[in-house]
Amino acid sequence: MFDMDATPIIGASLLIGASLLIGSSIFMYIVAFLAVMAVGGYLTYRTSPKRKQRREDKRNKDNPN
Repeated sequence: MFDMDATPIIGASLLIGASLLIGSSIFMYIVAFLAVMAVGGYLTYRTSPKRKQRREDKRNKDNPN
C-alpha cells in the first residue's frame, strides 16, 4: 500500500488528471479506486492499534514473568 502521508498528494494528482477525462468510464474507475484506498487506509489505521494492544495482552498473559 502507499504511505498514508503520500496518499492525498497521489489522490489529488490523479483527480486533476482524471478531471480532464470526465465523461469517460476511466474517471469512474479512478474515483472508485481512490474511495477504496481511502476507506481501506482508514480501516487499517483505525484497527491496527487495537490489534497491536490485543497481541501485547495475549503475550503478557502467556508469559507471566
